[in-house]
Amino acid sequence: MTADQISQFEIILGNEEVIISNISEIQKKLRSAVLEKNWEKLTSLINEMNEASDAFSRIDSERDALQNEMTSAEVKQFSKKLSLLRTKLAQSKIENKVLNDYIAITRGFINGVIDKASAKTYSRYGQIVQKQPVSVLVSANL
Repeated sequence: MTADQISQFEIILGNEEVIISNISEIQKKLRSAVLEKNWEKLTSLINEMNEASDAFSRIDSERDALQNEMTSAEVKQFSKKLSLLRTKLAQSKIENKVLNDYIAITRGFINGVIDKASAKTYSRYGQIVQKQPVSVLVSANL
């Protein structure tokens, strides 16, 4: 592999590190927006996260293609950077799992509340009086 390709590999690793750090910061903001119930900010952050994830995927495929062309001795000189990158990526996956679990639990809670709120009410003649709840109110102080 040429020196130019090795320097390109180093640049790509640096770019990946910057992007994964950016993703980590967005995840912290996402968590904050979810807990604060700031839905407008959450939508904006989700768009940012999608763009950053797409950029990371593109750059990661470039890195992977270059790494496949390198010898093990050439890759070994970047082992610390690759290890750091894998660590940050694992942390990002854990943060995503935590957010997904929180959303799933919240969704389940809300579905339970809606199911209880939409219980059928019968008149004294056995007819359904109210088929659907008119509205659902969830306290912001939960």
